[in-house]
Amino acid sequence: MAINPYTAMVYKVDWLQLTENTKSDIDDEILGLDGSQFFKLLKKLGYKDFEETAPRYFYNSGLTIGRYLNVYYDDPKKELLGYSPQNCMFQFTGQGSTDLALKLAQYYKTDNFEMIWYDFFKEIYDFDVKITRLDVALDDFSGVLNFAQMERKLKRHEFRSSKKTYNIMRNAETSGKVKGATIYLGERKRHQDGYLIRFYDKYAEYKQKGAVLPVQVENVITGEGSHVWQRYEMEIHGKACENFINKILGGYTFGLLYKGLMRNAIEFLKASRTNKNRSYWQVCDWWEKFLDGAEKCKLTTPERDLDIGRLLRWLRVAVVPSLHLLDEIGKEKNFDIYKIIKDCNIKPYAKKQERLKREALDLPNEVVEGYIDDFKEGRY
Repeated sequence: MAINPYTAMVYKVDWLQLTENTKSDIDDEILGLDGSQFFKLLKKLGYKDFEETAPRYFYNSGLTIGRYLNVYYDDPKKELLGYSPQNCMFQFTGQGSTDLALKLAQYYKTDNFEMIWYDFFKEIYDFDVKITRLDVALDDFSGVLNFAQMERKLKRHEFRSSKKTYNIMRNAETSGKVKGATIYLGERKRHQDGYLIRFYDKYAEYKQKGAVLPVQVENVITGEGSHVWQRYEMEIHGKACENFINKILGGYTFGLLYKGLMRNAIEFLKASRTNKNRSYWQVCDWWEKFLDGAEKCKLTTPERDLDIGRLLRWLRVAVVPSLHLLDEIGKEKNFDIYKIIKDCNIKPYAKKQERLKREALDLPNEVVEGYIDDFKEGRY
């Protein structure tokens, strides 16, 4: 039976940011991380080996794990900066949110991610925290929405929207070839209470970076995959974020809330030749199908962009043959490709590489040895 592309899309939490009041109830003294219940929860989840990082947002101190989990706070032993929020901020980027979801799955001992996030929000509800930003991404691996069609509707004003602005940005090579486009609805404002939406080509973004794609998108060994990955993302802030979380705790699904917010943000319309009043125009069938499909979609296991096993398989198939070829050429032309590689200066690891490194270091030695044996033998 064919899979309905509208219900085969999946949700993920792609950014989470919260603040926690860490002042003493008795004398209003700033306690820093010592007064943070959320920081204690992070340690229970297995977060360790934080490193110092430059403070931001008028805090006087900062900690990070791989730049995908950032903690900004006021250390009571240091002088406070002007405009200090006098609380703690916890920031999980896209990679950080994936890592948190996987740790929460172990913590709550379930792979039902709708329930995992419900339990997490419920647990921290008793902490003195405010979730100030939540990004909910809907990943589409079959190309349900046609960006060119959406762009035409926007340019012709064949839509209704609660957003005052839209913007279309393209990434292109110097030759003029477009490498991907992003459609924005709304705009980001400091301390805003609302949400903005991004539709963009995640596949083009990964190809531009030369990153290893999820297997369902592109299998480096077999060449199979959909070769499509589009993301329809909501960035929710302030009171809108609080309302979203409260409705999750009230029993609403991510899909139902996403559908409601998306419909409120925009509806693409069928233009009428006889009636110029857009309030009478009907919503496009393809947009209704998308919204109905979005309501039925679920949160699933977040796609690990990379792990040590997939990295080794990719190296074995895509890199090792080329290295052997360069080694042979080097013997004739008097250069050592392996020494050249070792001497290369590289940029700091990306967030996903930092997360891979930490995951790999936490693996039992026998598991890593198994991966290495597979690599040596060419077992895929």
